[in-house]
Amino acid sequence: MIELKEVTLVRSGLTLFQNLNIAIASNEHWVITGPSGAGKTLFLGILAGAIHPTKGSIHFDFIHSKDYEGIYAERKSKIHYIKAHALQTFLSDNTAFYQQRYYTIGDERTRLVKDLIGEINTLNIEFPSSFNITALLNLPITKLSNGQLKKVLILKNLSASIPRVLLLDYPYEGLDHESRADLNNFITFIANEFLIQIIIVDHDHELPTIINKRMVINNFTIVETSDYSVKKEITQQNNNNTKTLQQLNITNEPVVEFKDVTIQYGSRIIIDNFNWTVRKGERWALVGRNGSGKTTLFSIIYADHPFAYSQKVFLFGKRRGSGESIWDIKKRISYLGPELLSYLNPQYITESANQYLLKDQTIKADKLSGLITYFKAEHFFDCPIKQLSSSQLQLMLLIQFFTKEADLLLLDEPFQFLDTEQKQLVSDYLVKYLKPETTLILISHYKKDIALWTGLKMVL
Repeated sequence: MIELKEVTLVRSGLTLFQNLNIAIASNEHWVITGPSGAGKTLFLGILAGAIHPTKGSIHFDFIHSKDYEGIYAERKSKIHYIKAHALQTFLSDNTAFYQQRYYTIGDERTRLVKDLIGEINTLNIEFPSSFNITALLNLPITKLSNGQLKKVLILKNLSASIPRVLLLDYPYEGLDHESRADLNNFITFIANEFLIQIIIVDHDHELPTIINKRMVINNFTIVETSDYSVKKEITQQNNNNTKTLQQLNITNEPVVEFKDVTIQYGSRIIIDNFNWTVRKGERWALVGRNGSGKTTLFSIIYADHPFAYSQKVFLFGKRRGSGESIWDIKKRISYLGPELLSYLNPQYITESANQYLLKDQTIKADKLSGLITYFKAEHFFDCPIKQLSSSQLQLMLLIQFFTKEADLLLLDEPFQFLDTEQKQLVSDYLVKYLKPETTLILISHYKKDIALWTGLKMVL
């Protein structure tokens, strides 16, 4: 039993949760949902002890210590909290930069997966085959894809000790369909085998079969609790008014060309003799399992990967490394990917989202203001970035993305963390404002995104 009594949380003079009361029975497994910025992640933080209420009390019937040190130790051992941003968990020294995984080849200072994961076999758990990370053990943490990082983080957490309660904040973001299904099976297995109570924050994914309760949080208030039965993942757009972007034949002018491109780290080949042409006005989706090389292709296009200059890569008709600078390339490309959010280090940024973006002198204030209004972001854009939720941070980066006029748009998992309304706003914006001659390449693990945004797709 977990019981919160009259819990109030005040941050920076603003009252968030107020007089919160709820009891969570030991046989209940919860999904917590609600709109962006509603307080879902804060609620998990309170349960985990990472955030301390201003007043009120929290009682755990499985914590028996009486003194502060004992309570802290028991809580840390028995309540495991896996946050949404896996990468920052590993790179806590704040020295990383978002292209780092492509520039650490041969860098012995970079920590390897095996240095962090410990002896996972000591748990005697039969992991799903797709959760087997043996092939990753000798890789630097910075070389992992977003989905691979999530797997390593979960397994590292369990290798430390088996918890009484496992708190998961947006665990499915960045995982492909098969990995989401594997994660659900794995969560169900450990919950039943080790009597672990599961509490998940999520939007719209298919959940583990053991989830039996649902909580809706809105405006830092629990507005609904109910029994819950797992349903299949939503695969279609709810709003039939959204039009599909059609394949456009503007010209035959190539925007991106890969000719016999090979990316190899030691004996591990990521991409082998790869050929690909993207023409002006085309809409592409890159699909495939975590770690198959989708984001690596983006890094080559966006001049973040050093191998781009030793391969036959052509951008806007010119071979990479033929004299143009990185900044000349980036002027014509707009990029958004999970690594930008991971390396933002929002907990250290006291500026508001508005102040932070306007430091970029290429962003026009009136353009930014219009985007803030369109995406209904006025209520948080003047708040310190360190106080923003994952979905608010993602929306801030999307707004930054859309302030730039570019010939080529690279969107890597653009809808991660967004609630249903925010996803619809992003979709509608692209349909309304994407110019016919603009080229779009999208990475997604969701069929509905691929069907909506692209006329072509590539499986890696």
